Amino acid sequence: MPALRALNVLTAALAVALPPAALAAPAAAAPAAAPSRPRAVPVEVTGDGFCAPGPNTRPAGPLAFRVSTPDAAGRWWALMRLRGAATMDQVRQEFADSYSPDPAVSLPALRAIYRDVDFRGGASVTPAAPVSVTSDFEPGTYYMSDTALEGATDGCGTGRTHLQRFRVAGHPPAARPLSGGTVIQARTTPGGGQRFDMPRTWPSRASVVVRNRAEQPHEVIIVEVAPGTGDADVARYFDALQNGDTGVPNPFGATIGGMLAISPGRTAEFRVDLHPGRYAVLSFVRNPQTGVKSAFEGMFTTVTVR
Repeated sequence: MPALRALNVLTAALAVALPPAALAAPAAAAPAAAPSRPRAVPVEVTGDGFCAPGPNTRPAGPLAFRVSTPDAAGRWWALMRLRGAATMDQVRQEFADSYSPDPAVSLPALRAIYRDVDFRGGASVTPAAPVSVTSDFEPGTYYMSDTALEGATDGCGTGRTHLQRFRVAGHPPAARPLSGGTVIQARTTPGGGQRFDMPRTWPSRASVVVRNRAEQPHEVIIVEVAPGTGDADVARYFDALQNGDTGVPNPFGATIGGMLAISPGRTAEFRVDLHPGRYAVLSFVRNPQTGVKSAFEGMFTTVTVR
């Protein structure tokens, strides 16, 4: 399985324009202009790769991408930046080492990935549910990737690619709070666990702000579950899997999509249309101390979409 998906990798900070006070009535200022969202860059992800059109150097501030795929099995598309002096060759080796069967190799490599990569979101996407994701970008060099960490092109090159590099320059605009109607916060519990805080009821046209206040990267993956399924049913199934018990019913249906990982301290927004029903919202990004996927350690919540 490709390194990015195996890890499950992998803020709309919009400008606010305030018009001057009306000259004829100095005591009453004109209302603030409604903030506009950045135009989404269309990205179609296929088995041959993807192309995110636009200038190689993009303006600093919020960038929005509308990600789609024709692939019935779904696709994953990640945004990231390397920290410090880290190189893509170095990070590629860290990904490879993080899947060593020897924990003495895999766990230090996993911690190195979280140290060296600033995850900025991305999309888990199916043909039925395109995902729009918005994140805020300061000046620097970034990468988009679907399945590989090699062969980067600057821009789309001669066509589709699996790893596209882009630069951001300029002065970011003034920021404002995100405006998504549903807010998810990833946090670390007093006992050191990882948990989601979120509403238990979502609208079918979901606009979701994700704030990562936990101590590791987290993603938001949305999966259908059987009617009546609750948190206890999901926990029971995960516990059974870890104990080798195959007798507990699998509550999961189709993966609908969601947003890939953002690093601690980051905020991003994604939009997706959902059918009414029951869903589980999960993060499968691995715990750097145990190597276990976070969902198996409680990083999930069941919700109702109306």
